[in-house]
Amino acid sequence: MRYLFELSKDHKTLPTAEVLSCLNAEENSYTIVCSNEDVLVVDVEDNGYEKVKVIADRLASSFYINGFLFSCPALVNVVKKFALEHSIEKKGSIAVKHRNRSTKIDSQSIIKVLADIYTEGKKVDLEKPDVEVRVVITDSNVYVGLKLFKINRSQYEKRKVQFRPFFSPISLHPKLARILVNLSCIKKHDTLLDPFCGTGGILLEAGLIGAKVIGSDIEEKMIEGCKKTLDHYNIKNYELFCCDIGDIAKHVKNVDAVVTDLPYGKSTTTHGETPCSLYPRAFENICKVLKRNGRAVVGLSDESSITTGSKYLTLLEKHEIRVHRSLTRFFAVYKKQP
Repeated sequence: MRYLFELSKDHKTLPTAEVLSCLNAEENSYTIVCSNEDVLVVDVEDNGYEKVKVIADRLASSFYINGFLFSCPALVNVVKKFALEHSIEKKGSIAVKHRNRSTKIDSQSIIKVLADIYTEGKKVDLEKPDVEVRVVITDSNVYVGLKLFKINRSQYEKRKVQFRPFFSPISLHPKLARILVNLSCIKKHDTLLDPFCGTGGILLEAGLIGAKVIGSDIEEKMIEGCKKTLDHYNIKNYELFCCDIGDIAKHVKNVDAVVTDLPYGKSTTTHGETPCSLYPRAFENICKVLKRNGRAVVGLSDESSITTGSKYLTLLEKHEIRVHRSLTRFFAVYKKQP
């Protein structure tokens, strides 16, 4: 079956990478049909529906997952032709809803044609339809599908650091933390380590998708605060301890994934150690505890540090994120080779 993912465009590369990582995590066999900043269309093996349902609960940077109907050039006559060729068999009330990503195309004429065809002889219900036709319009193409799952993006706002029992202003936004967890290809019951866990935002997001989480930090107060956070959100399967990154292998071995945001800048605690000293030690010890074929997703303060990680692990992809005017972060995805 083909699925149409409506991407958030919060970032150029992360939404697509997140979807593909989740497909890999849930062991879906798939082929990419179309990929751009607006949508991702994938052809998933026939038994993939239940796994895609699981993915819907994991995603942070998509809006909807739809059953793909068709795509075509954004021309009214062409859209009409394709819509007539792709009928909807489902019964019940219907609604046609759209997202216009185009800067030059008026969506109304396209939506009118689709509504005329798909609502003929059916009851229109814009609030709670039995069938929702989803339409994404770009400068060049129209993508049409039937809504299967709406991604619950509001949950991440509710878990922002100011709403947690332990506060730190340098914590990652929950949405970004979830994306990083998903990039690791972790799945339910796997073990994820964050060796610089801080307030526990990454561990929280991994715990919520059912992973066992292990966190460490050089600061005891961070471990205490992280425990409060995990307990507050009813995360049960976790382990926390205070240690330097160089001692991590004494506490844990063969984790399925490592996801962490390495310390940077004056506002983080490194006990006076500079990134140029800390980062090589971090990668060396991450490599020690990560199982073969496992992924490490690491936040870095500068692009040159990505090369440091490549001395220990194989780089799969990298993503650049502008945090604010004076700060850009780099998130690299690595794999430990067999």
